[in-house]
Amino acid sequence: MRRSKKLKRGFIFIWVAISFAVLNVHAASNNSKIRLDSLLKNSKTLPAKTGYNLAPFPEFNIDPVSGIYLGVNATLYDYGTGEKYPNYNKLINLNAAWGTKGKTNISLRYKQYGAKNLSLKLSHSISNLYPFYGFNGYQTYYNSNYENPSSSEYITTAFFNYKQEKTEVDFHLQGKIGGLKLAWQAGFGFGYYNINRVDFEGLNQDVEETNIIVDAPTLYDRFVDWDIIKDEERNGGWANSFHTSLLYDTRDRLTNPTSGIWTQAILKVHPTFFGNLNNGLQLAIKHHQFYALIPNRISFAFRLRYDATFGNLSFYNRQVLADGIEGYGGASGMVGEGFGTLWGIHQNRVVGKQMALGNFEIRAKMAQFRLLKQNWHLALVPLFHTGVILQPYDLDLSSVSPEEQEQFFRNSYKGWYSSIGIGGKLVMNDNIAIGLDWANALNNEAGKSAIFVGFGYTF
Repeated sequence: MRRSKKLKRGFIFIWVAISFAVLNVHAASNNSKIRLDSLLKNSKTLPAKTGYNLAPFPEFNIDPVSGIYLGVNATLYDYGTGEKYPNYNKLINLNAAWGTKGKTNISLRYKQYGAKNLSLKLSHSISNLYPFYGFNGYQTYYNSNYENPSSSEYITTAFFNYKQEKTEVDFHLQGKIGGLKLAWQAGFGFGYYNINRVDFEGLNQDVEETNIIVDAPTLYDRFVDWDIIKDEERNGGWANSFHTSLLYDTRDRLTNPTSGIWTQAILKVHPTFFGNLNNGLQLAIKHHQFYALIPNRISFAFRLRYDATFGNLSFYNRQVLADGIEGYGGASGMVGEGFGTLWGIHQNRVVGKQMALGNFEIRAKMAQFRLLKQNWHLALVPLFHTGVILQPYDLDLSSVSPEEQEQFFRNSYKGWYSSIGIGGKLVMNDNIAIGLDWANALNNEAGKSAIFVGFGYTF
């Protein structure tokens, strides 16, 4: 335990040192005889992209869970005459990847910007180990020993997982309100979830004996047995909705902005007449702000958001926020969208009726170059993320024995979920950011040190 605390203090010291170094190096360059202008050209001097531009990137991973995981993430941009660059007129994104152990992700997105903005997304995914940490954050106890084969408390490596197959269609339309920076947005979504316990037989197929995942009751299995997850929703069902929102947007660009404000209030309704099991409503209020500390070099970005759920959403819907992001915790996203919520915190670790979070990041452009007729730059991003549950769900633990309550639950949900980290970004045409990022949770019950590879900034 002492060693763990020392390591966390060391991580914090390194993170603070790097953050100050980034600021000091660039600030000092303003008065230095050898100015960084000779090394880092102003991004506006690079030629604007015009017409259509294809950006294909491979996906590749090998691990015991996914097996060999291969795919492609390709985006086609329409820059038109280039007068709005780096903004674009249209975007088509295809993401398709498969693993030998059944993990699948297929999605197609279309975005169009003009007098009316239009967005359409079709997706289908299969996750053999979808993360599930119960509800109310710290009230559902997370003990890493339950998934650690070398621990005497070991249950199964897949203890905090279930199997999920999901198909979704999402559409929305956006228009301006007068000559103001305000806009309205309206749309609908249809989704179907197929949920079951972990497919241990499939995961253990052709696996060496030392890597066998023990088939034992998971947290999901226990929540079903305790009737916390109701029988009618245990295997999934429909998740259909319509939503409306109001936006205020003064950002200098659509992606990777360096100045401006983007504030949005979203209301998402899940009525039973849409095929849902119960009536429910979700509210999300998001505020993003961007400051150019040193123009075209360093910016400070922060996001504050509040999320609330009313009514009785099915358990699998509670982990998806009003804007479609998969819960508080983790880093998951797509080209042109936000890349997660709380890095270093386990995905879906923070699930409550009312929640709030804050993301604070320094985004420093370190080098810029032309390659393959594309505009590229490298960026360094020290970050601090934190979140909290403001109101928990009411959990009926009457079917849980005292011994099980002591093992799997705590008396309080209260506490912060915080992490620090640093990311490296390779950015193409100020639109696609390929990230290799590290983050470390400041509380072992919230998450752990993790490395993320994906597309985009946090927001």
